Parts: sequence; structure tokens; C-alpha cells
Amino acid sequence: MPKPFQILALHGFTGVGEDFSYLAETTAEMIDWHLPNLPGHGPIPTLDCSPKATIDCVEQARLTIDPSSKRVLLGYSMGARAALLHALAYSNAWDALILISVNPGIEGEDARAKRRLSDGLLAQKIESEGIEAFLEYWQAQPTIKSQSTIPESNRLIMQRNRLLQTPNGLADSLRQFGQGSFPDLWPQVSNSGIPTLLVTGEMDRKYSDISCRLHKLLQQSSIGSIPRSGHSPHLEAPELFADLLINWLSSKAPNQQR
Repeated sequence: MPKPFQILALHGFTGVGEDFSYLAETTAEMIDWHLPNLPGHGPIPTLDCSPKATIDCVEQARLTIDPSSKRVLLGYSMGARAALLHALAYSNAWDALILISVNPGIEGEDARAKRRLSDGLLAQKIESEGIEAFLEYWQAQPTIKSQSTIPESNRLIMQRNRLLQTPNGLADSLRQFGQGSFPDLWPQVSNSGIPTLLVTGEMDRKYSDISCRLHKLLQQSSIGSIPRSGHSPHLEAPELFADLLINWLSSKAPNQQR
């Protein structure tokens, strides 16, 4: 018998679907989770990481979900951008949308060009130095550094999976789906009528501010801040995030009809 909710969860840059495995275990009573690897990620990655290929990847995963349950699309950071992109393209596909640490896009072509340049340089760094050296650099960045507080058992699994990433996969992801190449979705977000939960960590001021702005533009949205966490609140404080997730789904999503 299908569970009340089916969640398709999209990971962040350098991640894999298995990053959500702890949440899948702790919420298994009411949620079936679907955990694909996005283009450019995993030990045998798809190297077409373009926005279209990413939408197609999400759509293929969506078609495996039992339509008799409430269908929920969840994404974190890069995965949240992919989730928003798909939700705007397939507005009737989802009963609810959950965006963790999302940025709908960089505004202004000059700013986007500057980011494409920095993404390209970072891609070159991955290709020239390899995965292990890149991860040491990446995980020291201020936005990512708070992941050091992820519970150790989960963090060790994540690190094992990160070391299995390929230089060409991550480099292609940056060049084709990095924020410099990602379309600016700000002009479109007000078109979304999907009930949406925006989640950030209270210590991540940049993305908290972005979510507050997005909250004002969306037709149906709620906003949640996870205490004592940074850019990855679902990983850094998984129990608090699971409580927020279940409470919101129980009170909001069941009342919506596709």
C-alpha cells in the first residue's frame, strides 16, 4: 500500500541521492523517498548537465513515483535550483515543493558572466588537482564549512560518496549548471501556485534573506528556519528538519488537490 507522501529529493553540488538516506529512514512510516543522482554526480555520471538535461533527469525520476500518493519535490542548494526549474516547467506535476537553501538565480548578465568565470576556474581546479584536493578546498569554504557539524556517522557516509565523484562530472556540472549558467528564475517565481516550504539554517544569513524575498513572491509559501545550523540544515540538524518536514506536510500538502 502506498504511503501518504512520495518525495523526490535532489542533492546539492558534490552530493548524491544517498545524502538523504538518514531522513528517509527516520520518516519511513509516512514517506517513500526517491533519491536519484543529478547529472555530473556519482561514480558514473551523466555528463550532459545542462538545465534541459537536468529537467529531463528529474522528469524521468518523477515518472517512477506512485501517483496515488501526494507527490513532493524537495531540493537542496543546487538541487533546489533544479527542483524550482522543474516545478516551473511542470506546474501540475507536484502537490508540494520544498526548497532548502535555494537561490532562484543571479540577476544581471554582468554578474552572471562574472560567476561563470569563477565557476570555470573552479572546474579547472577540479580537473587539475583531483577530487580529494578539491574537496579539502571546497569543504573549507565559509558556506560549506558548517557541514563539519553533521552527525559523524552521516558525515562519514557523505565523505565516502564524495570521494567517488569524478573530476569531469563535477567540472561539467559547474560549467553547465553552476549559478553562472543557470537561468534567472526570479521573474517567473510568482507564477508558481505549488504550496512551497522554504527552509534555511538560521546561521546562513545570505540564503535566509533570499528565502524571505522569495517567500513574498510565491503565491503559496511557508518559511522555516532551523536553529543552530548553516547552509545544510537538513544534514546539520536532521531531527529538527524531519520534525519541520512532517509537520508541514501534514498540515499543508494534504489539503491541496492536483
